[in-house]
Amino acid sequence: MSGSTNTPAELAGICDTHVHVLDPQRFPYADDRTYTPAAATITDLAAFTRRMGIERVVLVQPSIYGTDNAALLDGLAKLGPDVARGVAVIDCARSTDSELVRLHDAGVRGLRVNVAVHGDTGSALAAAVDRAAPFGFAVEIYAGTRFLLDNRGLIEGSSVPIILDHYAGVDPVAGPDAPGVSELTELLATGHVWLKMSAPYRLPHNPAPAAVEDLSRRLVEAAVDRLLWASDWPHTGRLPKDVPRTAASIDPFFDVDDAAVLAGIRRAAGSDENARRILVDNPAALFGF
Repeated sequence: MSGSTNTPAELAGICDTHVHVLDPQRFPYADDRTYTPAAATITDLAAFTRRMGIERVVLVQPSIYGTDNAALLDGLAKLGPDVARGVAVIDCARSTDSELVRLHDAGVRGLRVNVAVHGDTGSALAAAVDRAAPFGFAVEIYAGTRFLLDNRGLIEGSSVPIILDHYAGVDPVAGPDAPGVSELTELLATGHVWLKMSAPYRLPHNPAPAAVEDLSRRLVEAAVDRLLWASDWPHTGRLPKDVPRTAASIDPFFDVDDAAVLAGIRRAAGSDENARRILVDNPAALFGF
């Protein structure tokens, strides 16, 4: 077996760059949400990070909270600046500059555009880049590969860092010639585009771990300095999108062996030095730890 053989706890400063806090008792979900997950509180997150040997996290605003970042801000305050940063969702047309200053002061370092849930023709992405620039925020995009390629010019010309969620939607089953892989590596080579190796269960065709690990290895070879790792804990949205939901029905979490997924990332890294870049150094540089 190649690559790092250390356990996660033996690498200090590991950062999980994509987790969610879900606390509907204290912070009710948005009325127009598309699914209803169970709770996953700060206490639950702390238990997860202890078990995994994770020392830092990035709280990402989930779609079920819309543009109300109260739960995220509460989590940042509880965890503190040594442990946590945030990626918020705003209404680009209505959020004030003073609101964005408050978000930055609270530890937010990025704005999220969730194309996978809300759709976009590129206008929301352009607006997010414009609002992010004066405050030093990155813009994080959850979208399929087609959207990213269609908006390649905007991403390449962005004045702020761009973060691509969940392997940028690439299909690992298609192998080295998967649509978008070569273009994706070119985007990463710009120096301001980052990619989260996260949530393989959200990729097309339910890829096997070996296929995901192969994709991870190719990305490491192409652009190790622009890669991040994330668990996507607590793994929301298990039911297929075409399954009817009601506001009262609880959408179960995916059953994920997070330790095995992280071990795959470390094997794909190919060396302890590369593993440290992906798990520690890259997120520290991007999110300002």
